[in-house]
Amino acid sequence: MMNKNTQRIIVGIIAVILAVIMILSLVAPAMAAEAEAAEEVVQAEEVIQGEETVQAEETDPAMTEDATAGDVAGEAVPAQEAAVTEQTEGADTAGSPAAVSASDQNANVSEAGTASEISLMASQSQVIPEGVKIGAVNVSGMNREQAEAAVNAHVEEMQNSVLTARADGQEMYIAVKDLGFTWTNQNVVSKALGLGCRGNILERYKVKKDLEANGIELPIEREFSSEAMHSFISQCAATANRLPVENDLQLNADGTLSVVDGVNGVQVDEASSYSAMVLYMNTGWRGGAPEFSLTTTTLPPQRDKEQLALVKDIIGTGDTDYNGSSDSRIQNILNGTSLVSGIVLMPGEQFSLLEHVVPFTAENGYAPAPSYAEGSIVDTYGGGICQVSTTIYLAVLQAELQVDERSCHSMMVQYIEPSKDAAISEEGGKDLKFTNNTATPIYLYGTAADGKLHFSIYGVETRPAGRTVNYISNVLSQTDVQFIFVADENLPVGTVSQSGEPHIGYEAELWKEITENGETTREWVNESSYRMTPITYTIGVQTDDAGLKANLMAAIAAEQLDQVNSILIGSGFSVG
Repeated sequence: MMNKNTQRIIVGIIAVILAVIMILSLVAPAMAAEAEAAEEVVQAEEVIQGEETVQAEETDPAMTEDATAGDVAGEAVPAQEAAVTEQTEGADTAGSPAAVSASDQNANVSEAGTASEISLMASQSQVIPEGVKIGAVNVSGMNREQAEAAVNAHVEEMQNSVLTARADGQEMYIAVKDLGFTWTNQNVVSKALGLGCRGNILERYKVKKDLEANGIELPIEREFSSEAMHSFISQCAATANRLPVENDLQLNADGTLSVVDGVNGVQVDEASSYSAMVLYMNTGWRGGAPEFSLTTTTLPPQRDKEQLALVKDIIGTGDTDYNGSSDSRIQNILNGTSLVSGIVLMPGEQFSLLEHVVPFTAENGYAPAPSYAEGSIVDTYGGGICQVSTTIYLAVLQAELQVDERSCHSMMVQYIEPSKDAAISEEGGKDLKFTNNTATPIYLYGTAADGKLHFSIYGVETRPAGRTVNYISNVLSQTDVQFIFVADENLPVGTVSQSGEPHIGYEAELWKEITENGETTREWVNESSYRMTPITYTIGVQTDDAGLKANLMAAIAAEQLDQVNSILIGSGFSVG
């Protein structure tokens, strides 16, 4: 029986043996791979040395110096390595004059080092190995002069080309040189000439195998102006960006509404487009006319088609009469109606009439017609547009939508009751604004024909059946038209002229009456103030007849037009 110490020793020895076995199992494959790689390196060196030795033996003795310079099988060999090769091959004749001469030359080359190697590679007789490209230019077999000419021509062609940028079927163009194109690695031909001639023998061997397998392409490195690229991308965005055409509603001949599908919009992502353009122009573009697609984002319509499909009820109407209007005023009413008819408002959206009908110009379909301006009537482009605004206001009141802004006219209009009008004025800052405060879309539709102006508001009727609303105009005060008489010493007797359009002044308010379940309630809506405008009579009193003049002055002071006319008729003047 073994004692415990002996057992511990045996167990320890077994553990050590197992550990060694595990280590060997892990290390052995790596050692084998290393040995195999070393063997391949030796074989590669032998192949290259063999090629150099054969070449040296086949060379005419008179060419020994050139062979030593490294012109072996079209490859430029560094001078120092060539000298070492010659020294190895001619060891038996080391004492000969030629050997001594070679030894001296090798010493000189060794001292020259890298500078001598570069000088030899710069030789114009040296050619680029097969399988080498610079950019898209195949420079295989070319010497320095040929390669530089070919690459320079290619770069010039790139600079003179035109970039085509595409987005959503549109094309935008810019000359590459306008993007600040610059060629930055103009020493690339020297690198091509040095392929297979630099580094140790293993590195040269690897380059040779790469050339044989797939060839080697050296890039034409370039830079562009960041500012020019950003500017071009912004110009492209301004051209290509397009808002979506919204899903819409249209009124059919039978009075029903149908949904019209919208069209997607597009927006150029300028940041992503810039990054992609930089990458393409620097690495993806190899020559020819560059073509590039901008990064875009699709903008779908925002209006919900299912919500639009719910709109089918008329929830408010407004009507006014424009019979007796001038042709130019009728033109403005028809034009204004066409500009706003068909507008859709989604829940929560606000409508501004002024935004849809300006500018008031001939180019926008308007003609000069009478309108109110600072208490008088003047012809302006768009005169009569306030009747469109008023008729829409009546429909909005009936639909019980939220009125955000409304103004009365400066003077009372004849086609509507006080406080039921809605004036708009671009210069005066007057607008009609309302908000769709319902849970579904609304559709505004207007017609103007045969002297009748009509607007309907379509939506979804949610008010209780039997509920009615009525709007009552309440005049608080009235100021009658005044007559002003002016004696003019510069006008001859018998001259009487009238100026001004008479308008009664009013102070008024509007009330809303709601009847529901047999009960009627009232709500205050607005108040309005309309200016009174007088009639002015200018009467000529220039005469040599002092009595006649005195009589006229007395009648004028009494503001009696009939008396003025009677005096003039009695004196033989004709009164129109």
